[in-house]
Amino acid sequence: MDTNIEVKKGNTISAFLAGFMVHGTQLGVGVLGFQRIIAKESGHDAWISVIMAGLVTHLTVWVIVKTLQKYPSADIYGIQVDVFGKWIGTSLGVVYLTYFFMSAGVVLRTYIEVVQTWVFPNLPTWILSAIILILAFYTVLGGIRVVAGYTFFSVAVTIWLICDLYFPLQFAQWEYLFPILDANMEQLFKGMVAMSLTSIGFEVIYAVYPYVQNKERVVSSTQWAILVTYVIYTLVMVVSLVFFSQGQLMRTIWATLNLKKMVYLPIMERFELVGISVWLLVVLPNIMIFLWASARGIKRLFGCNLRRSLYWILPIIYIASLALLTRQEMNRLNDIYSKIGMYVAYIYPYFLYLMVIIKQRAKRAKEGASDASIPE
Repeated sequence: MDTNIEVKKGNTISAFLAGFMVHGTQLGVGVLGFQRIIAKESGHDAWISVIMAGLVTHLTVWVIVKTLQKYPSADIYGIQVDVFGKWIGTSLGVVYLTYFFMSAGVVLRTYIEVVQTWVFPNLPTWILSAIILILAFYTVLGGIRVVAGYTFFSVAVTIWLICDLYFPLQFAQWEYLFPILDANMEQLFKGMVAMSLTSIGFEVIYAVYPYVQNKERVVSSTQWAILVTYVIYTLVMVVSLVFFSQGQLMRTIWATLNLKKMVYLPIMERFELVGISVWLLVVLPNIMIFLWASARGIKRLFGCNLRRSLYWILPIIYIASLALLTRQEMNRLNDIYSKIGMYVAYIYPYFLYLMVIIKQRAKRAKEGASDASIPE
């Protein structure tokens, strides 16, 4: 497998859209119920853990982009083969593409659970799963430009949903935030880890980078994307902490949806149902981007085209979505996914960056020794 990717001029995107893709993968179903998980670890200082997680994510994304800048025309699959060799690199590539389509499956099944819990309790899983996957399939076939365009459209038409935080703020009890720094550093760190796992998805830049035109702007676009994501998460967390007591928050699985129940409009009684329906526009980019990154991995490693790769991936995700039926099974899946995501998104990038530096320095040292051995 060639390390570099030959990208056609008509199949590239701007760094601006790459930032939207990073943001689109981070802000999905996790924002609907992440508060309880963080507050369980760090209490009413959970908002501090969110900010800490944002700082760590900024650093991690910077390391990822710095790694990619050393291979301007390569993705994660090619870099790993170059650094670790054919067999180990290919094996790590299989791990990554599996992780990507597992991410798509987790997002899909979690959203279906929300719909079945709040809107249509008797809706069969197979119907909604099939509809969403078919929509994702035809979009991904259009290539990265179509996926990026849809992601931009999704963010543009759903960003207004953040405005509904005004309604629960009318009932805010600001004393719930005090005393500040009541949690110790261990508790804040555990909350930070839990928050980090809520917002994973930025690692798709590993697959997107070769298709970006103005690569010199990727650092700024991705950093802005992370900043916007964590500003939203912080706002939602603060509003949740001042609206719910700690006891209420510990018993609330979908805290953000409960906040939306406070929205009162004369023409609409249950705004959260509208929010869940519109949220499909937020969830679809998650699934599309992860599917595209996984299918690209199969094409890069094994030579299958995009359509054939999706023929392998989609049935696996579809069958898996039907197998998970209970809340306990979903919790188990999310726990497994979170542990994998910690290593893939937050630990492995630093290791890979170190190995890339060692590899390139060893290569330069070898070339220098070869040049010195040539007689003048």
